[in-house]
Amino acid sequence: MVSKQFSQVIRSDGNKTTANLGKKIKKMHRNYDIQLRKIKSKARLRQIYLKHRRDHQKLLQQHLKEEAATIKRLGKMFDR
Repeated sequence: MVSKQFSQVIRSDGNKTTANLGKKIKKMHRNYDIQLRKIKSKARLRQIYLKHRRDHQKLLQQHLKEEAATIKRLGKMFDR
C-alpha cells in the first residue's frame, strides 16, 4: 500500500520537475547565446557570463528545493 502512494508522489512530481527544468534551461541558453553574439567588450562579456552563472545557480537551488519537498512528503508517508 505504501509503495503505490510512493510511486504516485515520485511520478507526478518527477515528471513535472524534469519537464520544467529542461524548458527553462533551453530558454536560458538561447538568451545567453543571443547576448554573446551582441557583445562588444570584454567587460560586457564578463557581465553576461556572471548573470548566466547566477541564473544556473538559482535554477539549481529551485530544483533542489522541489526535490527536498518530495523527500519530505515521502518521509511523512513512512511515519504513518
